[in-house]
Amino acid sequence: MNLAVLNYIFNLCILIGFVIPLLNLITGWFGSFFGASGDVDIDFDISDVGDISDIGDIGDIGADVGDAAAASGSKSGGFPFNVMCLCLFLIVFGAFGQAVRRHMETLPAAVLLLCACIAIALLSYWALYKFIVKRLKESDSSALSFQELPGKSAEVTLTISADTVGTISLPDNTGAAISFRAKIDKHLKDQMPDTIPTGENVIITEVDVENKLCYVSTYFNRN
Repeated sequence: MNLAVLNYIFNLCILIGFVIPLLNLITGWFGSFFGASGDVDIDFDISDVGDISDIGDIGDIGADVGDAAAASGSKSGGFPFNVMCLCLFLIVFGAFGQAVRRHMETLPAAVLLLCACIAIALLSYWALYKFIVKRLKESDSSALSFQELPGKSAEVTLTISADTVGTISLPDNTGAAISFRAKIDKHLKDQMPDTIPTGENVIITEVDVENKLCYVSTYFNRN
C-alpha cells in the first residue's frame, strides 16, 4: 500500500477540517458561499438533496437556509448533513488515519484500518450532531428570519460590487453577529456606487427568500 498517498489524504482531510471554520472566522466567506446567516447548518435528507437548514451558535457560520429541510430530515429519518459536523469528521478521520498509517502496509490491513477510521469519524459526527447541533437548533429562538430583515441596518463584511455578491453582518436578538449574502439594491443601482467596501453601513431594503439573498442600499429610504 502506498503510504505516501495515504499520508497526503489524511493531511488534506485534517487541513480542510480546520480551514473551513477558520475561513469563516476571518472573513465570513463560508456563510456567504452557502447563502446563510449566523451559523451554518446545511441539513438535508439524502432523498431530497435540495433542502437546507440551520443550527444555533457554532463557530458563527451561516444560519437558516430553509426550515423545511429540518422538518423533512426529522420526519423521514434521512441522514442529517451539517458542515461543522463534516469538519469534525474530516479531522477525526485524518487524525486516526495518521495514527495507524504505519500499519497499512498491506491491502487487507489498509482496508480494515480505513474502515475503522471511517467508523470512528462517523461516530464523532453523530455525537456532535445529536448532543450539540440538534439541541442548539431546537433551543435557538433568537435567530433572525429573512422576513425580519427589511429595514434593518447592517455592516458590510465582504465587499459588494455591482456584479458580485458580498456579505453583510448584523446582530441577532441576543446581540450575536450573524451574516447574510447581499447584493446592491437593483432599484437603486444607478444611484449607488459600483462597490460597497468592507466596513460600510447599509440598510436592507428587501430580501429574496428563495435565493437567500439580501438587497442593500447605502440610503435609508428608497425612492
